[in-house]
Amino acid sequence: MATNRKILARLAIILAVSQCNGYQSSLAGYRTIVRPSSFLPSSSPPSTFSTSTSTSMTRLFHPQRSSAISTQKGDGIEPSVYGGVDWTALVKYTVGVAAQLSFLFVFLTGIDQTLARFSLRIPFAANVIFFYAFNLKSSLFSILPTSDAKETSKLTKDREDREYTKRIPTWTPPGIAFVFGWPLLTFGLRAFTAAMIVQQSGRYATPAIMSLMLHFCVVNLWNTIDNVERRLGVSVVGLYSIWLTKAFAAWQFYRVNPRAGKLLAVTLTWITAAVAIKTRTWQINPDPDTGKREPLVPMKHSRWTTKFRWEP
Repeated sequence: MATNRKILARLAIILAVSQCNGYQSSLAGYRTIVRPSSFLPSSSPPSTFSTSTSTSMTRLFHPQRSSAISTQKGDGIEPSVYGGVDWTALVKYTVGVAAQLSFLFVFLTGIDQTLARFSLRIPFAANVIFFYAFNLKSSLFSILPTSDAKETSKLTKDREDREYTKRIPTWTPPGIAFVFGWPLLTFGLRAFTAAMIVQQSGRYATPAIMSLMLHFCVVNLWNTIDNVERRLGVSVVGLYSIWLTKAFAAWQFYRVNPRAGKLLAVTLTWITAAVAIKTRTWQINPDPDTGKREPLVPMKHSRWTTKFRWEP
């Protein structure tokens, strides 16, 4: 009996030892498959996914810091060559148009008062010549520089090179088309229809004529943007503004004299062609600094500066 008990005790000890060894080998295998480092915090640098996620969340909840984030290196975003929206240019554009329109209104009002005081009436042909001259010299009332020889001579060599290398659409009409499109069709019909309005109303400073003056102001602003500052993208928006102000003037003319309004609306055909040409030119001439199309709003950059006439 005692011998049997000893044998059973030895068998229990052997079984316990074998189970313990099996547990240790299983634990070692578990440690090999599942490492604690995958669950516990690590002192190693965060992964790329964590960085990009943090950056995206920062842009989402802190949009005011997005520009600063975009200039950091290593986050997969190229730093911008622009310094943000050029609010100074936008303010000067607005002030320039408002000032020129005010000067024109005072000038035309003075003509009305002078003619009324002396009971004078200007002949129709003289008014055609008068308004045709406005097509050419309305920039005299602008406080922003335009494309005269003095301003053109200030262009830097880099800006001149940009103009020489600029591509134009293949379907651009020949130069002779511009002779008929601007001096004859556009300028001529502007002058002729404006003289019709003055002849019918007997005054110059009327809503219809002032709508045409607004159109002249926007044209002069476009000359500043395109010919002086060379902002290709912004000049496209300027041409659309020219189209809209011309359509508004044609509508105002139509309310006074339907025939004059219809004739002035004819000039929209040529302006539409000019808008198409300029838009396509903008599309095929990317900014050499970015390789992308120039922005449609004024942006801060070393090569773009908006100045009044009296500023150095």
